[in-house]
Amino acid sequence: MTVKFAAPILSAGLLAVVGSTAWAERATPARVLKCEGPFGRNASHADLVKTFGSSNVVYRDVEGPEAQPVKASVVYPNDPKAKLEVIWSDEKARRGPQVWVKDQSTWATANGIRIGTPLAEVEKLNGKPFKLTGFDWDYGGHAIDWLGGTLAQPQAGGCIFAIGFVHPEDAPDDNLTKVSGDNEFLSDNPDMRAVEPYVGMVLISFPPR
Repeated sequence: MTVKFAAPILSAGLLAVVGSTAWAERATPARVLKCEGPFGRNASHADLVKTFGSSNVVYRDVEGPEAQPVKASVVYPNDPKAKLEVIWSDEKARRGPQVWVKDQSTWATANGIRIGTPLAEVEKLNGKPFKLTGFDWDYGGHAIDWLGGTLAQPQAGGCIFAIGFVHPEDAPDDNLTKVSGDNEFLSDNPDMRAVEPYVGMVLISFPPR
């Protein structure tokens, strides 16, 4: 299964480079993002307000493609570690969530993927290597094909993952050069592994019926 990214997803602005907090230092987060309830297929802005409280959900502009603003419901807007951005498939009705985990957010998927998860760990969860784009261009670091692995299948509740990877600032230049640019690479590529990528963004959405 090949993961298709819509234009709002393919944005370097939405793939903000996160700090290089060590994986071992990240405690298991209390906030687990499941594709049900306020994040289910038919969930709405009103469901977020009901679940998290009106003071913890705001509807405002967030940075979108080409650094252009898009409307989103932002959960815990003043707490970087609890923050989520929810863009709606039906913007007028504010229904049909696309949930973004970015920056310093500590939300995790039900199987434990979160900001900072090493590429090798994601590969392990997938059960096999997968394809991703090269780094350091507009659409760099995106997982584009799970190659039939576990993460290619809809998760509980029917949602699918889109994951973007970033690399440490001190990644070895010789290896990084070989896995950069508008090309596709396997996750077990020796140069890719040497760069030590980690998750910099998780998007949870629902495929069309």
